[in-house]
Amino acid sequence: MVYRLSLGRLLADRCPGCDVTTRSGFCAECIADFVGIDDPCPLCGLDTAVPGCPRDSARWSLDRVVAPFDYVEPLRIHVQRLKFAGQRRLGRALGELLAAQISAMPEARHVDAIAAVPLHRSRLLERGYNQAFELARPIAAELRLPLLHAGLGRRRATAAQSRLTAEARYANVRDAFQISRDVHGIHIGLVDDVLTTGATLNALAGALKRAGASRVDGWTIARSR
Repeated sequence: MVYRLSLGRLLADRCPGCDVTTRSGFCAECIADFVGIDDPCPLCGLDTAVPGCPRDSARWSLDRVVAPFDYVEPLRIHVQRLKFAGQRRLGRALGELLAAQISAMPEARHVDAIAAVPLHRSRLLERGYNQAFELARPIAAELRLPLLHAGLGRRRATAAQSRLTAEARYANVRDAFQISRDVHGIHIGLVDDVLTTGATLNALAGALKRAGASRVDGWTIARSR
């Protein structure tokens, strides 16, 4: 009994939001504070009531979008800490949250592999890790699917998307990705942190399809408006 109690304490996690003990990741109370997106469009991820779909003004290569939460506080703080404050463990907590949403979808069983949006080598060296890859790990584990890594890369370093207009974002990542592995006929779940205009995910989805992927779904923890 003492051994079991000690093992339980060793395996216990701490909620990144409030620091209470959890089995893993965020506690139920903190998850309840995240703002969900009601009735999202399955193709672009926005509320269906929003006028003007971004697919009408951009080249859209994603077959489906899953982005369960609105990119507002307090979720925004956690995503920014993951990306800019070196809090790598948030990748697992946020990834588990996204994995729970995806695994409940019947379409998830048709996915063949998971991939994360790659960083350029210079950005990876600067940050020390790829936040999208950290999000993708628990999703791949939950779905028991391979996580593609080698053979997906960026041809060049690009400017930070957050500083650009929607039109400039698409120009910034045009032909930015290269695929040097066999993805022929594969249905891929493509993971990133936040979807805003969809420029980055669509650029990589397009590259994957040109390399032979049969379908590419975009999965992010949040959707920015």
